[in-house]
Amino acid sequence: MPPLDAATLLMVIAVIDVVACVVWLALGEGLRIAPRAARRLSAYHGLCALAWWPALPESMERLVALPLDVISAGLLTAGVRGLTRVRYEAWDIVAIVAFGLVATAFTAGDPDLSTARAVSNIAGGALALMAAWDVAVGAGFRGRLTTVLVLPYGVLAAGCFWRTAGLLGWVPPGFNLAGLGANAPLAMLRLIVDLAIATGLVALVMQRLIARVRHLTRRDALTGLLNRRALEEHLARLQAKTERGRPNAVLVLDVDHFKRINDELGHAGGDAALQHLSRVLGETLRDTDCFGRLGGEEFAVLLPDTDLDGAMLVAERLRDLLQKQPLAWGDKLWPISASFGVATMRAGDSKGQDALTRADAAMYAAKARGRNRVLRAAGEAEFA
Repeated sequence: MPPLDAATLLMVIAVIDVVACVVWLALGEGLRIAPRAARRLSAYHGLCALAWWPALPESMERLVALPLDVISAGLLTAGVRGLTRVRYEAWDIVAIVAFGLVATAFTAGDPDLSTARAVSNIAGGALALMAAWDVAVGAGFRGRLTTVLVLPYGVLAAGCFWRTAGLLGWVPPGFNLAGLGANAPLAMLRLIVDLAIATGLVALVMQRLIARVRHLTRRDALTGLLNRRALEEHLARLQAKTERGRPNAVLVLDVDHFKRINDELGHAGGDAALQHLSRVLGETLRDTDCFGRLGGEEFAVLLPDTDLDGAMLVAERLRDLLQKQPLAWGDKLWPISASFGVATMRAGDSKGQDALTRADAAMYAAKARGRNRVLRAAGEAEFA
C-alpha cells in the first residue's frame, strides 16, 4: 500500500473536522452540554475544515487560510477554557487573535508569504500554550492523565514556533519545516495531534458531566444546599480531624412555626421561606463552613476549627440575622425565626453522628423554651 501523501492527509483532517463540528454542535445545542464551549469548539472544527481543505488555492492563503488558522486557534482555546472553567474572561485570547489578524493584514503588500505565515504560527503557538495551561490547571484529573491531555497542545505549540523560526530564517535550512501541504510526515503528526486533542476534549466533557452528576447527588433540590448525605460525608471528615485534636462544632436549626407558614402561605410560600433562610444564612458563613438541609425545615451547619464559644457566637449571629430579614411574599413581609442547638465534636464520636444528635437535642430544647433562641447541648460546659 503506497504511503499517504500530504494532500490526502489534509483531506482526512478536514473530514474529521467536519464530523467533529457536527458532533460538538449536537452536544451543545441538542443535549445542552456546555453549550457555549461546544459552540466555540464546533466553530473551531468548522473553520479548520475550511482552512485545511486541499482544494483551497495558495492565492487565497493570506486572505482566507491564515486568518482562519488564527481565529480557529482562538476558538479552540476559548472552548477549552469554557470546559475547564479555569477563567471566564477571554480578553487575552481576543488580544492574540486580533494581533494575528492585524499583523497578517500588514503583510498584504509583501508577495512573499513567509512573514504572514510566521505571524499566523506565532499566534497559533501562543494560543496553544494558553490552552495547555488551562487544561493543566482545570482538567481535574490526576497528574499523569493531565500530562497526556496537555501533551498535544505542547506539540502543536512547538510545531508552530519551529515553523516560525524556519520561516524567519532562524534555523539552518535543513531543519526547516515545510507547510502541511508539502510535508506528509508533518501532516500525519497534525492528524495525530488533532485526534489527541479531540479525545482530550471528550474526556473533559465526561469529567464535567461526572462532576455535574456528583453535584446533583450531593445537593438539595429545593435550596441548593448540601443534602443530608453530603453533610454526613463532611461530618465524618471533620470527625477525623477531631480525633487529631482539632476543635469542630455542629449547629442544628429548625424553622419556628413552619406548619403555620405552610398553612398561611401555602406550600409555595413554605418553599420560599426555606429558600429565603438558605440564602440569608448562607451569605454570612465562611467558605470552609458546610451548610446543608437535613430534611423538611431542619438544617445543619458544620463549623471547622471552631470551639464552643465561637460556635455559640455564630449561631446567635445567624439567629439574629434571620429575625431581622423577613420573607417578602405577596405584598407582605412575613417574619421568619429559627431555634438553634450547638454541640462540639468529641473524640470517640461515631463519624460525628453523636455531635449531630446532641445538637439536635439542644435545638428541640430551644423550641421547648420558647423558640427563636440558641442553646448549647447538655454537658457541653464540662467539655468546653
